[in-house]
Amino acid sequence: MNNNVLSCIMAYYPGKEFKTVCDIIARQTTFLLIIDNSPDCSLTTSDFLMPDNAIIVSNKNNGAVAGALNIGLELAIFKKFDYLQIFDQDTMLPPNLTESLIKNIQARANAAIISPRFINSSTNFPGRVLAYTSKWWVKSYWPKNNIGIIDALFTISSASIIDIKKLPENTYYDRKLYIDGCDVDFCLHLQNLGFDILVDTSNCVYHGIGSRKKGGGRWSATNYSPFRKQLGAKNRIIVWRRYITKYPGFIINDCFVFTLDIARTIMFEEEKFAKIKAIFIGIYQGMQEKEIHHRNYIIK
Repeated sequence: MNNNVLSCIMAYYPGKEFKTVCDIIARQTTFLLIIDNSPDCSLTTSDFLMPDNAIIVSNKNNGAVAGALNIGLELAIFKKFDYLQIFDQDTMLPPNLTESLIKNIQARANAAIISPRFINSSTNFPGRVLAYTSKWWVKSYWPKNNIGIIDALFTISSASIIDIKKLPENTYYDRKLYIDGCDVDFCLHLQNLGFDILVDTSNCVYHGIGSRKKGGGRWSATNYSPFRKQLGAKNRIIVWRRYITKYPGFIINDCFVFTLDIARTIMFEEEKFAKIKAIFIGIYQGMQEKEIHHRNYIIK
């Protein structure tokens, strides 16, 4: 590989497939940063044979997903890598993914992020890509096959590549959002600054979102815990308030998706009363958040 790429994979008590994922990534990258987000820092080099170009950093789940992503960003910037590629521990990727994505992001001068399309590994359905067509209108794609490059409103972080050279100074993931919505917020922030977010449907990865049951449908229940339901609702409201004047079409679309999630929680999930209560607590917390326009990107 001729490109200078830092790959960052987040680990939280990873399963048996983790070594395989790390090996595939390591063969495609300059350096692999494994961030152990397990609170007890339980992942060690004795757990699996480390690739020669890899290192483990313990984060103790500080800042959760956003905190781990910021470690990757900070190292990529400090060590002057050209690109940062991000992975979740359960993402299965094909060979040559990194090189192919970089080739396509280099062809678009204003692109800051590119990612492949993904198949949900639990449901075997393609993941949704939301394209920004106008201020008041967005379009959903569910790409099963290669339909070219999609100018997306945002994309999931796993397997995505960030062009480090294009990032404005002090542009990090918002640590206040912890997990859900931090990738959406990051992309919308860059969109608002005039950068492009791309989804390359010629490349595909398998990635799980939520704790969906095997064989579930496209809109099957996520089965998140009450805490994740509360955090997700809170962060959704914060992102809505932050971008309501810039991307009202997205907010309207996401209101529908949020309503659908509440409905399927009531109909299909266990602990439904606890989860519905958590959702409404999260909505209240999101509405009460005062520093809505404060962007806590700078790592302390």
